[in-house]
Amino acid sequence: MFSPTTLRALVLNADGRPISTYPLSIISAQAAITALFRDRVFVVEEWDAVLRSPSVEIRVPKVVMLRHFAPTASAPKFCRRSLLLRDHYECQYCGQRFDASELTFDHVIPREKGGKTEWTNILMACVSCNTAKRNSMPRYSERKGHPLRPLKPPRQPTTAELLRAGLEFLDAETKSTWGSWLYYDVELLP
Repeated sequence: MFSPTTLRALVLNADGRPISTYPLSIISAQAAITALFRDRVFVVEEWDAVLRSPSVEIRVPKVVMLRHFAPTASAPKFCRRSLLLRDHYECQYCGQRFDASELTFDHVIPREKGGKTEWTNILMACVSCNTAKRNSMPRYSERKGHPLRPLKPPRQPTTAELLRAGLEFLDAETKSTWGSWLYYDVELLP
């Protein structure tokens, strides 16, 4: 069993969705209790553990929900993590999955040919595919999986798409601990 000082709490927005999925919005139990006493959150689920002081005994929060909705950006941030999630950690030329450290940015239209660093021109590519493509233009007439033909065109994802993609990469322990709170967009069966 975990000690109360090592337990963590999942933070949900006021609408019941996690604030982020990758990394998952998790805080220490102490931070959750502080937020509770400051009336910023309410407890949705508790651990089977108790924190005690000389005058107070409190059950350790497992899931907390914000009392007031924290707005999330309507458009996702253009950054490496967002690109990795959009492309599911897969090279967009050969289709193989890699660790983040083994993937590079590829400008579909090379910068020296007028390509910009933006959602609609950047794909994740493994080192060998990016080296094979270099500064060439993509060859859409080739078969899919060819080093010079993207498997899909780059595009700007929605924030919801990135939240769903983040769920795919959570470790098994996290899924078993908070999984029932993460699938907020799944239709419930009667």
